[in-house]
Amino acid sequence: MPSQTSAGEDRVWASRWYRITPYSFVQEELFFEPDRIVRIFAGESYKSFLLRRDGRDEYANDLGEEYRTVPADTLLEEEKNESVPIGEVGAIRLTAGSLLRKPKLVIETVGRDLTYYHPSRKHDVSELAAALREQYPKRTVGIKSE
Repeated sequence: MPSQTSAGEDRVWASRWYRITPYSFVQEELFFEPDRIVRIFAGESYKSFLLRRDGRDEYANDLGEEYRTVPADTLLEEEKNESVPIGEVGAIRLTAGSLLRKPKLVIETVGRDLTYYHPSRKHDVSELAAALREQYPKRTVGIKSE
């Protein structure tokens, strides 16, 4: 099952990435378009083992597959979905996973950084980095290993 794929000529899809909040894991599907990054809410699972939902990353991937050809304006009609104008993005940084660390994706924006993690430590971020460099040639897209 791919965790990153081209969703069209002008859209790059990054699947199964999640953010960590103080109380939960927020699963989002990310669509990188020429003029914006569209963040699709795909579920939330609480950190408590009693409230944690299994299979959240599989559901997110299925949702991303369903939405990958839907126009962004239609996706943004949902209240929990957001977009980040590309003019607000300073850099996109990817960190490769290791035995101890999960791969990380950081979108540096004006006023805040959006930090995402991938559930598989073996996930190769080089394909996503190459697609994002092609999508945003004037933006900084970096990849590093820790």
